[in-house]
Amino acid sequence: MDDKVIFARAMPAPVDVAVDGHFAGKLTDELRLELQGWSAISVAALGLAGLLALVLAVARIPGVEKVLPFLNQAFFQRGLVAHVTFAFVVWYLAVQGALTVLVTGRLYVTAGAPMSLGGLVCGRFALGGVATSFLLLLIPLVLGRGAATPNNYIPVMTDPLYYAGLGVLGLSLALPILRLLTALWRSRHAEPTTFGVACAGAIHLIALCCFALAWLRRPDGFDAEGLNDFLMWGGGHVLQFANTTLFLCALYLLSRVTLGETPLSARMLKAMILLLLAGAAAGPLLYLTYQGGDPAQRLMFTNLYRFVLPAPTAVVVFSVITLLSRRWRDIWDGAPEVRGMAVALLLFAWGGAIGFFESSVDTRTPAHYHAMLIAVTLLFMALTFGVFLPVLDKRIERKRLRTTMYLTLGLGTLVQTVGLFIAGVFGVARKTVGAAQGLDSLEKKISLILNAGGGGVAVIGGVIFIVLAGKMLLAKPTRDAIAAPQTGAGPL
Repeated sequence: MDDKVIFARAMPAPVDVAVDGHFAGKLTDELRLELQGWSAISVAALGLAGLLALVLAVARIPGVEKVLPFLNQAFFQRGLVAHVTFAFVVWYLAVQGALTVLVTGRLYVTAGAPMSLGGLVCGRFALGGVATSFLLLLIPLVLGRGAATPNNYIPVMTDPLYYAGLGVLGLSLALPILRLLTALWRSRHAEPTTFGVACAGAIHLIALCCFALAWLRRPDGFDAEGLNDFLMWGGGHVLQFANTTLFLCALYLLSRVTLGETPLSARMLKAMILLLLAGAAAGPLLYLTYQGGDPAQRLMFTNLYRFVLPAPTAVVVFSVITLLSRRWRDIWDGAPEVRGMAVALLLFAWGGAIGFFESSVDTRTPAHYHAMLIAVTLLFMALTFGVFLPVLDKRIERKRLRTTMYLTLGLGTLVQTVGLFIAGVFGVARKTVGAAQGLDSLEKKISLILNAGGGGVAVIGGVIFIVLAGKMLLAKPTRDAIAAPQTGAGPL
């Protein structure tokens, strides 16, 4: 069927989020263990990132280095690298791993074939690899090994263990992705979310190719920071296509579960995701077309991101906004995850708007991408409570606390990014702390106090998520959640 799908909600009394009918009961015990593992890793990564975010926000308070001398520029740079890596690399990839396991289970059940021993071993190796990468990324931070290079997308500490951690992380996720793509190849149909997650997985593999090509075609004469920026630039751009694809899949899936209605047709969603996949596929070609270090290559990756990414995203986001405006009563009367979607879209719109005024040298740039990335984080949090935990038969509770979580994280980030944006307007340089910020005016000081205050409020939301999600993941499964009906006569 080509029209938007509408179905009656099935909301049991003890649980305010129904299990999506496409995935209810589709996981074997082995895949259920994998989903729980990926979810636990994602929560742990975000918890560590939140702790570091609080420390970094405190480090930006004017004069704090006089009270806490260890919060100096060197510590700030290392902490910033670790924070970004766990908040926007490990967390995102762990959520992608969880979604990959979820849709893989449905494909095997639909095909009526059990998973092979090789598929099961693949899943175990992936979880073990991600857990190992967690330790490899932490060791340089704890022991102070290597220098921090806060380059774009994936900042790096120049230590062999850190490079190994990033490599093991990317390759570990590739294992369940290849398993999913193999299962999808054998299937005649895929429902929209399964198709989207598979495309995000393909984009992840394309990003790995970009990282490999960047290493093979790296130019001579770069220092450590310049080399790392070159290595991460192209693949980092491509990974944003994967993150955006997952963002759109999460919007579609959460709308289906919490509102009982999809924001746009399955065919339209698939078409938008295919555009993103096509844009990402151009990434490796840019390494074959241009010499390493050519400024034109760098500009082409920027243009790829600037001109291909917005249109498909805008179509889906506008469809969700239209749905929420028509179902505005459900924002407050429905599950808290509807409010999570609304706050995420508000923050996403704010981040997109200030992106037109960003500068590469001041704090307007981190204000832009921080708003956008936290919007995705908010939606992935809602995905945890709206999809992952119900599928695992975990009791979903504490509606008011979950609402508080979404509001504090969203509004705190809004205040934080407003402060960063104003600071950038007055010339405060990005990636600096203490005296290096040049706080020679009252406006600069007030804006950074706003940044610290908003960051503190946002951390409260993060702490609530870590505690609540962690508690539910550790709780025993229940059987009082029922499935919402599947949409449509069959997958498209």
